[in-house]
Order: sequence, then C-alpha cells, then structure tokens
Amino acid sequence: MKGVLHFVLIFLFCSASLHSANDNYLFGGRAAGMGNAAITLYDFWAISHNQAGLARMEHMAAGVYFENRFLVQELSFGAGAFVYPTSSGVLGVNFTYFGFELYNESKIGLAYARDFGERFSAGVQLNYHNTYIADDYGNKGNLTFELGAIFQILPQLYIGAHLFNPTRAKIADFANERIPTIFRTGLSYHFSERVVVVAETEKSVNHSPVFKAGIEYQITDPFYIRGGIGTNPTTNAFGFGLDLGNLTIDVATSFHHILGYSPQMSFIYHFK
Repeated sequence: MKGVLHFVLIFLFCSASLHSANDNYLFGGRAAGMGNAAITLYDFWAISHNQAGLARMEHMAAGVYFENRFLVQELSFGAGAFVYPTSSGVLGVNFTYFGFELYNESKIGLAYARDFGERFSAGVQLNYHNTYIADDYGNKGNLTFELGAIFQILPQLYIGAHLFNPTRAKIADFANERIPTIFRTGLSYHFSERVVVVAETEKSVNHSPVFKAGIEYQITDPFYIRGGIGTNPTTNAFGFGLDLGNLTIDVATSFHHILGYSPQMSFIYHFK
C-alpha cells in the first residue's frame, strides 16, 4: 500500500509541475537563481542548458547540484558534471538522477563544444536515459541527442538556440509515449561587467510555450545576487553566488504558485 501511495504521489507532482517522463531537467545553481534562463551563458553549467556555452572553459572543472523539488523527498533531483578543455574543443560528461526507490529517471550525457571564430560557438551532447519503475515494470533505456549554438551579435549582446531530442525517441509502445522534443531560444545583454540580463523562450511538443527572464548583479568581486521569473507555470526565483577562486558556490530557490518552494544548491571546483 505504501508503494502505491508513493507512485500516486510522484505521478501527481510530475503532472502538476508540467514535466513529462525523461524531460530535459535543467540544473546548475547560477541558472536556477535566474529562472533557468541561461541558454546564452558561457559557464560550467552550460553542459545542462546549452553545450555551446562550454566552448570557452579554460580549466578542468567538476561540479555537483542538488534540488529538493517542492520540499518533497520523493521529488529530489541531483546532478554531477565534469569538464575537460583540450586544444581542439571542450569535452564534458554529466549524470542526473530524479525520483526515489520505486520510480526514478537517470541520464548520462557526453558533450563536446568548441568555438568557430571569435563570435560563434556550437556544442552537441549524446544522452542515455533510463527509467525505472518498481515491481514488474523494471528498466527502460533510450538514446537521445541535443545540440546548441551561441552567437555574439554585439560586444554586449548574445543570442542562442538549443534543440533537445529532435528524433522524438520513444519511451514505450503504449500510447506512443515519447521523450519530449524541446526547442529553446534566447538572448542576453551585458550592461557592464557586473550586470547581465537574460531572456528565453522554451517550447516543448507536449506543452504551451514558456517564457523565462533573469538578471545577475555582481555586488563585489566574490558575491553575486540573482533573480528570475517564468510562465506556464508561473514561477519566481532568487539566488546568490560566491566565487572563491577555485571554488564556486551557488544557492537558489524557486517558487511555484501552487506547489511551493524548491531550494537548489551547487558547487564547482576549478582545477586552475
């Protein structure tokens, strides 16, 4: 009976948060504080948002991320990533896990990104997804890929685009269930070295378009504050970051107008 209740709980919350099975769960504390509007940002967590943003990583780095979605243990989400720059581009690997012992989704991704000139970057990632349901359902695996690009129009203005799962990989024959195809496009404007504003539109084949916007302000050299908003569903986000040289710490929380708060935290260690 407890297992049935847990399964009903996970189904209801996933439905309410507008996530399909094996959705492209975004991660990274910096982006979370900006409402996950991060498609044009060059940083470590671009391995989740737009792999093209890895192209300017100069040092090997490793990071972990955790989110307690809606303060429900069964909806916990975690991720880890490792990035390794080479002379011919930047390589990356990441792992995500969502759920609990009776129902969970995991993904392993291998990424590659590089610059093409001073203004254009592109990246691609190959993913293996696994869905596990207890009892007689077991495991189901799928392959997908994603790709993205960032273009610098002006010294302060960047535009980006990202496409996840263009082949619409099938999860199961029942009801023709498929991993969603998601297209995202956006821009960012750097008002100064300390202030950046980002905006992004996301469209999944399964849902209405989502608009997201955020801002980051560097108060002092090590300290950043961030804010963001989103639609469909209505969400608000706030966060802060500390850049301590080799170690970067980012803390954020988002608020869903029905389901409540989701605290997030990430750590990155740069091997400088």
